[in-house]
Amino acid sequence: MAPIVKSLASVSILALAVQGVSAFAQAAPAEATAAAATAAAQGSADATSTFGDIVVTANKRSENAQRVPIAITAYSGAQLKALGVTDATQITQQVPGLQLNAWSPNVTIFNLRGISQNNFTDYLEAPIAVYVDDAYMGSMNGLSGQLFDVQRVEVLRGPQGTLFGRNATGGLIHYLSTDASKAEFNGYATASYERFNRRALEGAVGGSLTEGLRFRVAGRVTKADGYIKSAAALPGVFDGNGQDLGAENGWALRGTIQADLGANGKLDLWVKHSEDNNVATGGYVFDNCNLQDNGYCTTDAAGLANGSGGVINGITGAPASPFQNFSDKRGFFNRKTDIFQAKLGYDLGGVKLTSITNYTDLTKSYQEDGDALPVELIVFQTQAKYTQFSEELRLTGDADRLRWQTGAYFLDIKVKGHMATIGAPAIGAALAAGLPGTNPTISENYDLHSRNWSLFGQMEYDLADKLTLIGGLRYSKDTKSVLYDSTVVEGAQSAAIASNATFAAALPGADRISHGDVAARVTLNYKPAPDTLLFASWNRGIKGGNFTLNGYVDARTFQHRPETLNSFELGAKWSNPSHSVRVNATAYHYIYNDYQTFALIGGVPQVGNSDARATGAELETYFQPTSHINVNLGATWETSKVDTVQAAGSQFLSVLVPGSSVPQYCTDQHDGTYFCNYPAKTISGAKFPNAPKFSFNYVARYNFDAVGGNVVAQVDGVWYDKQYLEVTNGQSSIQPAYNVTNASLGWTAANERFSIQVFGRNVFNKAYRAYTLNLGPLGTTSVYAKPATYGVTATVKW
Repeated sequence: MAPIVKSLASVSILALAVQGVSAFAQAAPAEATAAAATAAAQGSADATSTFGDIVVTANKRSENAQRVPIAITAYSGAQLKALGVTDATQITQQVPGLQLNAWSPNVTIFNLRGISQNNFTDYLEAPIAVYVDDAYMGSMNGLSGQLFDVQRVEVLRGPQGTLFGRNATGGLIHYLSTDASKAEFNGYATASYERFNRRALEGAVGGSLTEGLRFRVAGRVTKADGYIKSAAALPGVFDGNGQDLGAENGWALRGTIQADLGANGKLDLWVKHSEDNNVATGGYVFDNCNLQDNGYCTTDAAGLANGSGGVINGITGAPASPFQNFSDKRGFFNRKTDIFQAKLGYDLGGVKLTSITNYTDLTKSYQEDGDALPVELIVFQTQAKYTQFSEELRLTGDADRLRWQTGAYFLDIKVKGHMATIGAPAIGAALAAGLPGTNPTISENYDLHSRNWSLFGQMEYDLADKLTLIGGLRYSKDTKSVLYDSTVVEGAQSAAIASNATFAAALPGADRISHGDVAARVTLNYKPAPDTLLFASWNRGIKGGNFTLNGYVDARTFQHRPETLNSFELGAKWSNPSHSVRVNATAYHYIYNDYQTFALIGGVPQVGNSDARATGAELETYFQPTSHINVNLGATWETSKVDTVQAAGSQFLSVLVPGSSVPQYCTDQHDGTYFCNYPAKTISGAKFPNAPKFSFNYVARYNFDAVGGNVVAQVDGVWYDKQYLEVTNGQSSIQPAYNVTNASLGWTAANERFSIQVFGRNVFNKAYRAYTLNLGPLGTTSVYAKPATYGVTATVKW
């Protein structure tokens, strides 16, 4: 990996000289946000006087990022190390418009420009496509994981469906691992320790096996105690379960072989394995509840919790710490992932052939205490087995003014799983089936098979020396089928709720999808000067429909429709002649048809469709006044509107405190339950989730030579404006504005073989929510991100 010495600009130059890899290799500096953001290494004054080549593969070819008419932020592996990024989800702070919803490794939800699907089920694909080493990862279960020995991460904002497929509506995140390009024997080892007993070991080794055949093996192991501590809600009566949440216990290993196929070809083979074992997770804190004498929280007319008082002890009602949990049921998370992949590149003589083959096998099991209380109101369990096969064949070429590529893609996904929802959300089902409704379970089984094939092409044609037209089309065909059954179980009694057969009987074809659509792109580039790019673009992004696997939807809503996004963008990328200043700016307008909205409706997770609009702008700047100082700033602005989101409608609740007041909008059924019928059946004019009106990210870095090496001091962070964490826009899901600041001090030896860094994350100890779920009268459950942490990491290279 490129040495961490003076600036990231110099990292790419040193990497090119030392490692002999192509310009897009591991230390290629990133887009405006990343380039200064993490000037991880400072080299000679000559090297730091320019940015060096900034090369990405956003158009599936190696290009200078300043010449690509897409809003891109990218990081080299050295830059990620400088920011302390060791997990695939930690890249968000320095990517304008990118946020994360995650309460555990169970499901990862990326949100880009407000586009996401905050669903926690295992069988859906997200509208932010994630690629790993050129292959699509279709499972939200597989998106989080250890990030190590990284060549580069690219984030592309806006629809990318022409080249990357039907589920890149909101954008794309691409992780690229370090390959086996380097023939000389090389490697590194890194060890780190930080607060909450978090310790990690990482390393890689590679080199030549024989002439034309090289290898690389890399791995990482991480363990950590939980940072959300188990506590007694009422000592002696409601004691804690002893499980601290937010722990880590995982390892990953990756091997790759690269073979030269004569002078014209190259073959890369990858084997990847990762595990998470009995991770302490699956719990929440009880948040923003106006607790009533009946044991429930107040709601608005849509059935959404509307408190705003912060974290409380759900038993006593007293204020509580966001870093304590009172759960009685222990949660867990287990996951194993195996990936086998091959990439073939061959020059056929003016035309290059690329083939990418991927097979992924993932299994996981998960349990959570869903109520954040020391009583068993909601327990959720899920097991899933996910397999995926994909194949992409692509031809590329160029002639005079024309550059083109065309290809075909096939994807086959099978997901087989089981879900169990225990407690309050199942009461209505039990009563409707004539069961007592004291502690019922809704048991669901599914077997979903999804296939997609597509044909695509894109061309770039120079209309004049300074004017280029880009056009692309992709036809994509989805076919899906599902086997599903839902049963309510209570003791030895059970009753069927629904199945795919019952839905199909009511509406023929409800359990099958066959849909084709077109993604498209038209862009006009104008280069008035060598270091200036102006562009205007229209992109049509598409995302396939899917199923809401729940027995309490009707046949018409068992499926949700595909969504279509028309994006209009204006952009500019500019550098001064000395490349000491760079400014990139983009403005966009989104027109969404059938935007897929997720809501928890009366305890039932459902996906619906609505039209939506959004308008926004992004600014990224890089400033290097001297070879010792790097400053990077980024900012975003966005406004959005979702026409209609489904609301709770009605639900049953247990009588928790006999003789207490009846919750608003509810009636006492005199059988131990309330029936609640909320008057507002929909929510109009909601804002996108995780979409603050303003945000601001920053990095300042200063280096100087001392003690036989180079010392680097860095401060970085991000500020977010107030935002909703769910598309239902309930009062309790508002996250107030907050700032997170990180700091580090590092030293690299003059021979670049040894480095050490001390660091602090969230140094001002800001408490903010990483995830929130509005459960209506059952309150709001949240998970808060880590408080202030500090640690040390050391690396040896050879």
